Amino acid sequence: MTSMFKEDPVFKTNPETIGSLIRSIHDGSLGLPNFQRSFVWDPKRTVELIKSIILRYPAGTLLTWEQSSSHRFDSRPFEEAPGNDGVEPRRLVLDGQQRLTALYHALTGKGEYQFFIKAWPFIDPENHSLKPLEDVELETAIMAYDTRGRLRFNPLDEEWQLANGVFPLSKFQELRKSFKSFARSVTDEREEQDALEETLHQLREGYLQPLESYPFPVVDLPEHTSLLAVCNIFETLNKSAKPLGPFELLTAKFYPSGARLREWWESAQEEYPILTEFDVDPYNLLQSVSLRARGTAQRADILGKLTSSELSAHWEATVTGAADVLDMLKRECGVISSQWLPYGMLLVPMAAIWPEISALRPQQRGQAQESLRQYYWCSVFTENFDQGANSQVGADYKLLKDWVIDGRGDSQPPEAVSNFNLTDADLLSARSNRKALYRGVISLLIQSGAKDFLSAQAISNIRPSDAKLETIQVFPKAWLQSQSHDSAADLILNRIMVDSEARRSIKGRPIHEYLEAQEVQVQAKLADVLGSHLINSQSDFGFRSGEYDEFLQERLSLVLEAIEQVTGQTVVLDSEAGEPK
Repeated sequence: MTSMFKEDPVFKTNPETIGSLIRSIHDGSLGLPNFQRSFVWDPKRTVELIKSIILRYPAGTLLTWEQSSSHRFDSRPFEEAPGNDGVEPRRLVLDGQQRLTALYHALTGKGEYQFFIKAWPFIDPENHSLKPLEDVELETAIMAYDTRGRLRFNPLDEEWQLANGVFPLSKFQELRKSFKSFARSVTDEREEQDALEETLHQLREGYLQPLESYPFPVVDLPEHTSLLAVCNIFETLNKSAKPLGPFELLTAKFYPSGARLREWWESAQEEYPILTEFDVDPYNLLQSVSLRARGTAQRADILGKLTSSELSAHWEATVTGAADVLDMLKRECGVISSQWLPYGMLLVPMAAIWPEISALRPQQRGQAQESLRQYYWCSVFTENFDQGANSQVGADYKLLKDWVIDGRGDSQPPEAVSNFNLTDADLLSARSNRKALYRGVISLLIQSGAKDFLSAQAISNIRPSDAKLETIQVFPKAWLQSQSHDSAADLILNRIMVDSEARRSIKGRPIHEYLEAQEVQVQAKLADVLGSHLINSQSDFGFRSGEYDEFLQERLSLVLEAIEQVTGQTVVLDSEAGEPK
C-alpha cells in the first residue's frame, strides 16, 4: 500500500546557512507575520547564541512557510531590515524570529547593541598560537556594547579596537585588513607580525567561520499548507514547556550516589521561605557550592567536575547563607521583594562567603557584613553583572575571601569596589530599562527611608502582599509633551514609588500639580513623603515650579549623595554632561 504522505509530504526540511538566512532577511525574501511579537532578546541571550554557534552546538530548528497568492499572512520585515520596497516576502518565519533577529543585528551592526569578538582570549600569550577551542573562555571573548549610550570609550573607534584586540562582528567579511593592522600594533618584528596575523586568520577560518556557514535545520511548510494547519503547528510550537536545565541534569547525575538534590531543595524551601519569596533559582545555589568547593561557577565545571561529596559537604551551609543574605538585603538594603533585586547572580558569591562571615567573632562579623554590603552596592551601581556574570562571580569570590574575611589593609577588593566608575552624567541620562541601575536606585530610596504616598509609613515596613507597590513618572510623558519639552520622561530620576491606590488618586497628573490640589495640611504631609524619596518640594525648587531639567539636576545631587554613602566611593562628576536624551 502506498503511503498517504509519499506524494504529498506535510513539510520538507533543508539546512540553510546563517549567511544565506541573513541575506534573505536583508533583501526581504524572508519576513515575519505581523502577529509575531517584537524582538525582545537582551544582548546576553544574543551572546549565548553566538557562543553556541561558534562551538557548533545545536541551536534549534527554524519553521518557515512558503507564501502563495491564495492565502498569506500580513507580513513585515525583520526589525532594522530594509525590506524590499513593498514586495511581499517569499517565506515567513513562524518559529525562530528571536534567534534570526539577534544574529541579523549582531552580524550587520544593526540595533541598539554592537557585538565584538576579543582576539586575546583565543591566543596563547607565550607563542601567539591559537588555543584549543575548549580552552577558550568564550564568556570573556564575546562582548556587547550599547554604542548609543554614554560610555567612557568609543567601541567603534578603530584605534580603541586595535589597542584592545577587539573586532566588530559586523565587519566579519573585512577582518583580514584589521588583522594586519592589529599585528603591526602589537610588535615591530616582521616575523612576529606575520605569525600573529596567521594565527588571527586561523581564528577566523577555524573558529569564527560558523557565523557564516553554520547550517540551521529549516522545516519549510509548502505554500499549499492550510491556514488551519499553520495555526495549529504554530500554537503547538509556542506552548510553554519547562526546559531541562543544569539543576535537573545534576539531580539525575547525583541520584545514584545518594545525593537527593530535589528533596534537599524542597526541604530548603520549606525551612527558608525567603528562598521561594525571592524565586531563587536552585542552580544559583549549586554555583555557590561550586565556588566554595572549587572556586569556579562556570557551567562546564559544575556539570563535569562537581562531585557528590562536595555537594553534600557544602549544601547546607550554602542554603543557610543564601537565606541569610536575602534577609540582610531585605532588611538593610531596601530589596523588599524579588522585583527589586538588581541581580540574582549577586547571591552566588555572597551566599558562598556567608558561612565564613557567620563564623567570625561579633565585632569582626559586623565589619565583614558592612564590607559585603559595600561590595553589593558597588556591583549594582557599576552594573558589573550585566555581562560575563559566571566569570565575574568567580573572580569576585577569590578577592572577597581576603578582603571581607581577613580584612587586611593590603587586600585587593573586588573589581566593582576598586574600579567604581559611576558618573553623574550616566545616572542623569539613565532610563528605567537599565534594570540593575533602576532597581538599585529604587531599593536605595527604600533603604534610605522612602515613605508610602498615602499612609506616610516607611515602605520598608510594608509587606508587599499588603500593598501593590509600583513606580510612576513624577513628570508624565504626556505632560512633558504638552509643554513641548523634548527631554525623556522614562528616566530613573523621574520615578517615584507609590501604591496602586495612590496611582489611581494621582490620575496621571504631574506630582507637583497633584500636590497643589490638596489641602494645606495634606500638602505638608506629602512634602515630607516626597523628601523621603529625595525630592525637594520647596517652592523655589524645580519640582514645585514644574521645571523638569532643574528637578532632574536637584534630585541627581541628592541621589548621588546616597549612592556615595552606601558604596563608600566618590561618583565621577562629568563636567561635560549634557541634557538627558
